[in-house]
Amino acid sequence: MLLSIVCSMAFAQKTLEVEERSQANDVYSSDGDEAAIIIKCNQTIPLQFSSSMDKSADPFRTELQGSDSVYYIAFPTGNRYRGREISILSPGYNIVTIPLELNPKQLRSFYLSDPDATVGKGCYVEHRNKAQEEIKKTNYEQAKDLLLEACQCSDVDTTENNENLRTLDTIINSRAMADRSFKLLDYQEAATYYEKVMMLNSYDNYASNRFTVCMRNYESECDVAFKKAEYFYSEKMYDKAKELYEQVVRRECNNMVIATDRLNFIQSTMDAKKYHSRVLTYEYNKDTPIGFSYGKYNMKKTGGFFQMDINNRVFDALRSDCRYGDPKDDPELNMSFGWTIKIVNPVWIYFGPGITSKLYYGTYLEDHYPGYKDHEMEEVNKTNNMNEAEYEKELKKLETKTNLAFAISPVIGICVKYSYFAIRATYQYRWALKSQLDNYIGKSRLSFGVGVAF
Repeated sequence: MLLSIVCSMAFAQKTLEVEERSQANDVYSSDGDEAAIIIKCNQTIPLQFSSSMDKSADPFRTELQGSDSVYYIAFPTGNRYRGREISILSPGYNIVTIPLELNPKQLRSFYLSDPDATVGKGCYVEHRNKAQEEIKKTNYEQAKDLLLEACQCSDVDTTENNENLRTLDTIINSRAMADRSFKLLDYQEAATYYEKVMMLNSYDNYASNRFTVCMRNYESECDVAFKKAEYFYSEKMYDKAKELYEQVVRRECNNMVIATDRLNFIQSTMDAKKYHSRVLTYEYNKDTPIGFSYGKYNMKKTGGFFQMDINNRVFDALRSDCRYGDPKDDPELNMSFGWTIKIVNPVWIYFGPGITSKLYYGTYLEDHYPGYKDHEMEEVNKTNNMNEAEYEKELKKLETKTNLAFAISPVIGICVKYSYFAIRATYQYRWALKSQLDNYIGKSRLSFGVGVAF
């Protein structure tokens, strides 16, 4: 009797069929020499795994794709693992054994199914399982007919069946929308719909292949648009470049970040041209009558400026043609830079740091620098053995020594521009690094500028 019971239990076990679905170009990316297998099975059939040569064959990832559970298992490779077999167990089913000869980086895929899944399960389950098989074959209309017939079954699970119908309708509608977009050459939108189909039915090879084509064409169109935009950009044909860069950004192409930067620059340049933001002026003050200023006085954001002015004695200094004399004739140079901010059109304020350098000649006694009433130079001690020529030479050396007076000179000013014309008024404060030269450099200066806005 016991033997009969055991035999009847053995014959009661069902069999799972194994179908290998590996592709020749499948690769498993790993740091070492591992390989991996993917096993898919209907989620109603839970699986467990063991290996003839490994301590563990537990999946490192499990996920749900449509109605299938997908198991990912990694294995080490090498000669010592030749002859490995993996055993697959599930309650109510015979053990399935698969021989695994794996090479490094190899990826193999298997699909397990119950050939009798639609037999003896009741009206609803039979129709549902048949519909799922039709979905895997991408026979969506037949699958929908089966699910609609399942509604008439007395044992129907209405909630599950309605959910399956909604999923199937989504697949059908997404495929139709994808095909329509594909015909209109809108590859980005088509790829989105094909990807949605693939997420709901990973067996839809048509959607997978079309998705690959869409992505390839989409990337090709992006590259062409970006290269054309770059050419127009380099030729300063900003109107045409802007249109193409906007396409790149709108389509979210790979070069979208660069295109966005280019668009910002183009917009800034076009705004500057439209509002005559660039200003070039001739600058004058009594000590440095030769000067200029250039800056951007933007309508919507902060700009910048640079200013420099000199006197004509600077050119004499370059030729070493300066001598001790009137401090008013000493070479002087001013430079400043900073920021411009619109107060209210057409008035801008600007401010920033600056420097002033001024040369003076001669060897002065300490604390008797030029600029003071009692400024005094050193004298030459004429010794008895010094002739007149040597004396004159030493005296000239004292008078021609070059000294630098240096000051920090921040500026603030107002610019008024209208159409193509602009005027500026600048106040400069001077802080001498050597306090004894305060009077020589001066405490402040006021300069005026007039020029063009373009």
